[in-house]
This record gives sequence, structure tokens and C-alpha cells, in this order.
Amino acid sequence: MKKFLALIAALVLVFSLAACGTDKGTNDPKEKADPEKSSAYVGQDWSSEHYKESMKGTVLNLYGVTDVVRPTLDAFEKDTGIKVEHLTMQNGEILQRLENEGKSGVSIADLWFTGGADTFINAAQKGLLLAYKSPSGEALEARMKDTEGYWHGTSLTIVNWVVNKNLIKEKGLKMPETWDDLLQPGLKDEVSMPNPASSGTAYNVVTAMLEVKGEEQGWKYLENLIGQVPYFTARGSDPANLVVQGEAIVGINASNGDRDLEINNPQVALVYPKDGTGWWPQPVAIVKGSKNEEAAKVFIDWILSQRGMENIAQERKAAVARTDVQTPEGIVDIKNIKLFATDFKANAEMRETVLAEWGKRLTAAGK
Repeated sequence: MKKFLALIAALVLVFSLAACGTDKGTNDPKEKADPEKSSAYVGQDWSSEHYKESMKGTVLNLYGVTDVVRPTLDAFEKDTGIKVEHLTMQNGEILQRLENEGKSGVSIADLWFTGGADTFINAAQKGLLLAYKSPSGEALEARMKDTEGYWHGTSLTIVNWVVNKNLIKEKGLKMPETWDDLLQPGLKDEVSMPNPASSGTAYNVVTAMLEVKGEEQGWKYLENLIGQVPYFTARGSDPANLVVQGEAIVGINASNGDRDLEINNPQVALVYPKDGTGWWPQPVAIVKGSKNEEAAKVFIDWILSQRGMENIAQERKAAVARTDVQTPEGIVDIKNIKLFATDFKANAEMRETVLAEWGKRLTAAGK
């Protein structure tokens, strides 16, 4: 009897110890994840249910429009052990390459990060992207992501004006604050704007005016704006350069939200229109046919997390899509800027029609 009781006590002790192993001290990451981060792996301000230690050493191929994302890619590798190689091209080149890869059945890219939202929408419509609704993306406002998960916004590109303060004062003109202020008689031939056919910034301005003012009043405003512009530049960066050089008073520009231009050029000011302005997110997406789909999902989870967004804000000096990320000094806070309501999908679909109509108005103005 004593031996039996001793056996029972031993078994109780074993089961008690086993239960302790699954209590709060468990290594089950779902037990220590907060509601936003219910996943298989929880790191510092990021999580992913797709991450596995075996992914260390995996190489993801990424297409993008800028090299400045390199520090962010390096930070991702440091956190996960997953390396990202990236190739820089223009938006149109990326889209064409993805189409070619899709037709050949041999996908090289796993990810697409940075570019215009309209191009991502076009790619999704052509079946070139893989839908993935990342849990990290739940923190983004609806306007910052695709409803079906084909792309999520990261940093923002915001339309603003570069104004030459010296020339404004010299000519006794009002510092522009609203879009109607660009139509001041004193600014005739003094406003610089890119060509909407080649510049995403300019096309955004055109579609924004049509959305905000309505088609009839929007085209009327754009006709008046055309009259203020002596010629339309080929590149989106040209207007800012012309203003800095004193060859224009106002330049229609776009930036990530940093103030570097006016810091480095004290004769100019960056102005965000009080009545609202155009914008677009710099999206991230998984390429359909990726050979490393699970690792690509880890990248999406990481880049959309607080940790990923904070890295983008710091390294790119950019306003980001998450509103719970602290804005670094020197970057505009998007909560203080009125962003126009924008239908990116509609703008992408009607691009040819809008540009054809723009061409007619341009010809009528003799430009």
C-alpha cells in the first residue's frame, strides 16, 4: 500500500512539472503575443506566423524604384537572417519585366517595394501579384492598402510646392496657401509643373483636381493652371530645381515628407496646400510565382510592423502609413496635412482617357 501511494505521489509530481512547463513560462509564442501580434514568432515590435529559423540564409529578390531602401532591407536581414537582393528600375520597367516573367512561367522577383500605387493596381489586375492580408496591415487605414491584400502602403509621397521666397517678396506676391493661389496673375509663366504623361506627381495633381472639384470645374481649373505654366518639364524633380535656381517662383513637387530641400536651400520654402493635396503610398507586394512565398510573407509582416515602419521613417526620412509610429524630427506629420480622398484604382483605369483630354487642353492653349 505504501509503495502504491508513493507511486501515485510520484505521478502527481511528474504531471505537475509537465503542467508548469506549459504555464506562463511556456515558449509557445502565441501565449506571449499581444492581440495585434497573434503569430508563431514574436520579435521586437514585429511578428509573423510564417517565420521559421530554417529561413535564415534564404535570399529574396526584390524590384523597386529607389536604392534608398537598402538600410531597411539590411535591418530586415539582421532581424530574420533572410537576405534581400534588390534591382532598381522605373515603374514601367518593373511592370513590363513582371509581365514577361509571368508569360515565361519563370518568376525571378519575390517582392516589389516602392513605386506608384497606380502601377501596383495595374499589376494586380493583370494577375502579377499575390494577395496576402498581413496581420500587421490591420494597423493601416483602409485608404493605405488594397482591399484584397494585393499591396500595402509603407511610406507616403505627398504633393507640395517649392516656393522661392526671395522672388515672391521681390514681386510683392502672396505666398500661395491654396490651389487657387497658384492662379494669381503675378504668377503667370512663373509656375513650373512636370508633364502628367511622364510624371506621377503631375498626373496625381490632374486627377486630384478632377476628383475634388468635379470633372467640369476640375478641367476649368486645369486650363487656368496650364496658362500659368510656360512649359511642362520631363521629370518630376525639374520644378524644384528651377525654383532653387531662381528660374521659377513656384514648383509643383512631391516629397517623402522631409524638409531637406528648404534646409539646404534657405531661399525656398516647402508649402503643403491648406485646402488639401494629392498623395500616394509607396506600396509593397508579393510577386505571384515567388519561389520563396513564405519568406516573402515574413518580409511583408516585418515591413508593415511598427519596427519596419519606424526604420523607414528614420532611414528614408519619410512620413509613413502607420499613424502609431512616432514622426522623427524634420518630417511632416501626416495628421497635420489634409490629404485628398483618392481613388487610386479609378485613376489607374482612366489614365489613357485623362491624358488624352489633357493633351487636347494643352494643344488648345498652344503648348
